Amino acid sequence: MYLIYRSWDQGVLGKRVWRMPQPTVLEWVHDVWEDATAGDPHEWFERELGTDVWYLAALFEGGAPPRSMEELRTLARTRVSELQQCNVDAHSVRVLADSLWYEVAYYLVDDSAVAASPGLWSYAVHDGPLPATANTPAGGFTPPWKTVDLAGSSGTGTVYAVLLTCRARHFSIGRDDTYAFRGVRLPEFAAALRSLGTTGEWPLELMVLRSLIAPDEDGIAAALERCNRWPGYAEPPDDYLADLSSHAAALELIRTARGREGTVIHVDEHVVQMLIAEWGETREQWFFFDDRWAGSHPDLAASLMWFAYHWDPLCSRHHFRDKPCSDNRVLYIAVVEEDGRVRVREAGPMDDERFWKFYRWHTAGDRSAR
Repeated sequence: MYLIYRSWDQGVLGKRVWRMPQPTVLEWVHDVWEDATAGDPHEWFERELGTDVWYLAALFEGGAPPRSMEELRTLARTRVSELQQCNVDAHSVRVLADSLWYEVAYYLVDDSAVAASPGLWSYAVHDGPLPATANTPAGGFTPPWKTVDLAGSSGTGTVYAVLLTCRARHFSIGRDDTYAFRGVRLPEFAAALRSLGTTGEWPLELMVLRSLIAPDEDGIAAALERCNRWPGYAEPPDDYLADLSSHAAALELIRTARGREGTVIHVDEHVVQMLIAEWGETREQWFFFDDRWAGSHPDLAASLMWFAYHWDPLCSRHHFRDKPCSDNRVLYIAVVEEDGRVRVREAGPMDDERFWKFYRWHTAGDRSAR
């Protein structure tokens, strides 16, 4: 079975992965129960794992070991604080918690569950850089849900940008969209970015990258090195945005800046990874890959997109972007139809925009909003 700890201070990938010899969560819990509960379970796990996995020790605070996953679910939901989110099924335990500075998550999952759903778990259990190989000649990859399309052209291929970001304490795990650039592949991505105008849908990271690509550059490697000297991404001052209008202005802003120590950049023909030091010991992760790489590694690509959006790898709800994965309530949305009538239906994952259109229609009397 696997233990995955998702925390921004756990190395350049922001996570740690342990492969345990036991094939199931329940067997692992039974095998370590006596040792973990003999003294302070927090100290035991920190000694055994080399780090303190927040709230994992709470499952081992005395008593008899659970005899089934149903009993483990009861144990988890009585010992994990109600302020945390805890999901347990027949093959896994998934917990989201607040640490001192940001959210963290841990997952206990059976080997069989990972093998049965590689499109959900492949990136969560992956350790190390993404593979560089891209053997698929064209296409062959379908994202697990709708991407945010920032540009489209008549060319071939698609570049996907997945940015794992730590925005705030209660907005630090999940909720990161996948951005798509249609009609281009990674070798031509720099030139394509240079030619595009930005919109309000562009995240700051992509706006900075675009502004730091030199006029004669085809690849993005040099621009990523410059991105490592950009003053700030988590909470940038407003005046930084004014310097994104031109390459010369952006270069002037970073002219005397030092690069962040600890940032790691891997550049291959069809996949690029930037593991960027942000603040303290945290590292954010920027991934760029095209349809050739994704077609060669469809499960890894899909699970990375899933990992970015959902804190819970098993979340299958069509929830709004700002709703938690463990919120099992059915959400409904009021939609203004083309004939001006309002219809209420179950909300979908991409309905945020329609909700705000209805809100403006209702509060401002904008009857043309659809």
